[in-house]
Amino acid sequence: MKKIILILLSSLFICSCQKEDKNGDFGGMWKLLEIEKPDGSIQNTKEKKYFWYVQLKLICIGHHYGRFQNTGDSLFIQMIDPKCPILRSHGLYSNSERFEIIKLNRSRMTLKSDSVKLQFRKF
Repeated sequence: MKKIILILLSSLFICSCQKEDKNGDFGGMWKLLEIEKPDGSIQNTKEKKYFWYVQLKLICIGHHYGRFQNTGDSLFIQMIDPKCPILRSHGLYSNSERFEIIKLNRSRMTLKSDSVKLQFRKF
């Protein structure tokens, strides 16, 4: 009996040490479906493997990492190396970019900046 109580207490202690992800619907893995430019041209990216991974306060786009802040109506992204061509195609041109959150639910997300409008689906 003592062994069972000890095992339950130790497993409870280990589980309580994990950080809680407070990103709500934004957390997880997003597949980029479409990039729309200000001139109205649309690049379909369904066949490409463009993913955004979001966990805690970290974001990974391809193999590039950064931090973000979600304020409810805006998403501020700070990438470590924003000079990568893939990041530029996603509207990330500088160390800190602002995206307006147009739509965000458990399955779809639409972000808009001055240079692009991005359509995502949860993966």
